[in-house]
Amino acid sequence: MTTVAQVRQALKPLLQRHSDLALAGRHLVLTPINHFTRGVYLARSGNPKIFAPTIDVGIIFMGIDRFHYGWGNTRLIHPIFSNLKGDTNERAQAIIKMDIKPFFGGWHFDNPENMEIMLSVIEDALVPLRKITKLEEVVEFASRNENNFTPFEFKYYARLMMATALGDFEEAIRIMDGPDYRQVELRKDMMYWNPTFYPALIAGDRRELAKILHELEAITIKSLKYRKYWEPTPFPLELKD
Repeated sequence: MTTVAQVRQALKPLLQRHSDLALAGRHLVLTPINHFTRGVYLARSGNPKIFAPTIDVGIIFMGIDRFHYGWGNTRLIHPIFSNLKGDTNERAQAIIKMDIKPFFGGWHFDNPENMEIMLSVIEDALVPLRKITKLEEVVEFASRNENNFTPFEFKYYARLMMATALGDFEEAIRIMDGPDYRQVELRKDMMYWNPTFYPALIAGDRRELAKILHELEAITIKSLKYRKYWEPTPFPLELKD
């Protein structure tokens, strides 16, 4: 498996070229971070010299204390080369033919040309992510089927958190009150871990709901070491009348 030190070394040129990029462990993120992250996660692979970068967009107010994939789920490997232009595409195709057959599955740390093309591919992948600047746009991104391993409709916890953060309490209540067994379990978990959440939803208590979301966000910010890249901002629900 590749190490965090290798990730840092490989991505150093990108970090030097783009002032809006930062590295938190294996997560290359666009800054500043508000209530969500946009970037590329350089996952481990079975080969200690191979990187497996994956596009990731995720919300950070779910109270999660370790990295988990949000939305995007696009491995930056062979299929995306068709989107590259000019010299980058030609070099990528040469790497495919020369290095790994029949499929190109990752990027080799000890191959300088592999690393050079990987950085170009990551730069291309970050372009559309920079356009995501609002929580509403994260929801739109997450709602697309191609950005999910599991259908978005079944991601009840994430949908609940996003609806609440946006001030859509009717949708949040529908999710909490739904008949699906996963919704029933979610309701039980929320009543156990955040007993004031559901009553606050019913009452439309924006102050209490914002307090809960900020507390959950703080857990992730601290656990994933995002603090120095984080820009505290109110949730949309706090800005509505």
